[in-house]
Amino acid sequence: MTKITRVLPLTVVVTIAIAAAIILRAPTANAQSVQFVKICSLYGEGFFYLPGTDICVDFSENDAREPTAAGEWRWRIPNNPRTWVPTPQQGCQGGQLVTFGNITSSGLTLNADSRFETITRYPLNLKQGQYIASVLYKGGFVIPPPQFTVSDLPTCPAANTLVDDATDPYCTFGNAPVGGGVTTCEVTCVSGAWQFTGFSDNTVGQGTFCMFYFYTDPLLGPVYSFPLGCIDTSPQATVPATLMFSPDSPIPPAVSYQTYILGANGDSWEVPFVSDVQGTLSVWLCLQQVPGVKPAH
Repeated sequence: MTKITRVLPLTVVVTIAIAAAIILRAPTANAQSVQFVKICSLYGEGFFYLPGTDICVDFSENDAREPTAAGEWRWRIPNNPRTWVPTPQQGCQGGQLVTFGNITSSGLTLNADSRFETITRYPLNLKQGQYIASVLYKGGFVIPPPQFTVSDLPTCPAANTLVDDATDPYCTFGNAPVGGGVTTCEVTCVSGAWQFTGFSDNTVGQGTFCMFYFYTDPLLGPVYSFPLGCIDTSPQATVPATLMFSPDSPIPPAVSYQTYILGANGDSWEVPFVSDVQGTLSVWLCLQQVPGVKPAH
């Protein structure tokens, strides 16, 4: 579960998107131009569409959602506030540093929501009084801009991507793409065939990667709980330092099923295959103990 540009950081893009959506221009001698936010009623009050996308955002809750073939994908906008530390160890002083792993394209797989999630699922078994104080990232993913014509689209199934020669100037939702034009449209695989999503561009964060609580409900199936946090990792892909951020939810959801932590991109990366993803992201969790609460033995 916004393509204003592919090179700006997410926070800049979101700022531009909001500004573009709510600008009220002063009346002129000839006319008064007013542009309104489009309300998104899919997920309750407080949500509106990011301009030009099907992404619904409630900024009061940092909650972004997008309908997918599997139902709904949910992540965080804007990115979590973060700080830099020289090493992961220095970012977890007095706590337990847990290595999630070094993630490359070979460690990712396409899920039912057209996101690339980690094959690794870390089983989370916190002791009494223990919580996730911070998540630490080093490195990042670089997502090359896709360059497809309709005729050279890969075979489904594949993740959402873009074609740059569509003849339909409106990228009409549900229509099959026809090449030979000049319009850039987002396309998605539905029942083994490509069709337009209805949008010409749809990426907020070029390399946004989130960490989720995950469990399997016998009735609901796979559940990706609201993410611990999301960071656009592309600007830091070659930075040697480590960034850390505090999770929005430091303890997992209270369910009776085994809870795991896994990673996945937030907004669509618009590349069809995981092999298109470049770079390495190393992830750690810093576990701390609530003062005065002793873990059970």
